Amino acid sequence: MLQGEAHIIWLGDLNRHHPYWDNPEDSRLFTKEATEAAEKLIEAIADAGLELALPSGTLTHEHSASKRWSRLNQVFLSVHSNAMLISCDTVPEKRGINTDHLPVLMELSLEVNTIKAEINLSFRNINWEDFRAELAKQLAKTPTPTNISNQAQLDTCCKELTKALQEVICMEVHVLEIMPKSKRWWTKELLQLCLHANKAGRVMYNLRNSLDHQIHKEHKKAKSMY
Repeated sequence: MLQGEAHIIWLGDLNRHHPYWDNPEDSRLFTKEATEAAEKLIEAIADAGLELALPSGTLTHEHSASKRWSRLNQVFLSVHSNAMLISCDTVPEKRGINTDHLPVLMELSLEVNTIKAEINLSFRNINWEDFRAELAKQLAKTPTPTNISNQAQLDTCCKELTKALQEVICMEVHVLEIMPKSKRWWTKELLQLCLHANKAGRVMYNLRNSLDHQIHKEHKKAKSMY
């Protein structure tokens, strides 16, 4: 038995005949060998917790010689996924040229809950000189420091300090935009090294014919540092 709440679909040309899905009045299909083979499939879908999604009796195949219709194509869906099933049926008008099977169209509701992205702050790219200067301004607005003699005074001082820090964070720390291709290891130091290496590379290219020029060594060093 399969465990968990995974949504499972079994579908395809399974080439099995059984009254469970074929026309029960078409007895020519239900030979002993065909029924035994179909029973194995039925046991497998029962063990997997699946049930028929394409309605029983829906014909999917026209025999090329006899021109008789039967059901060879199956669609099975996990029982707990029934709420997702909107429709499942053949589309006769979409039958391809020189094909003997009808296409099957299955429509499911695949809506999922979305998670609101968390706000991430880029602390690694802070200009700490500006941060400290702004923090000094915010702390200047708080009461003059005094000796703390009780818990109430300690709580008040902690709140004032926290408020000052939060104000500075809002003003000086930028929101980090996480994209699928974001380089989480990227830093402002790397950015400066990259810019320096690129600049040296441009100068080196312009002086590519002057092999003795110092820029070639500088460019090599800049690339190595980057």
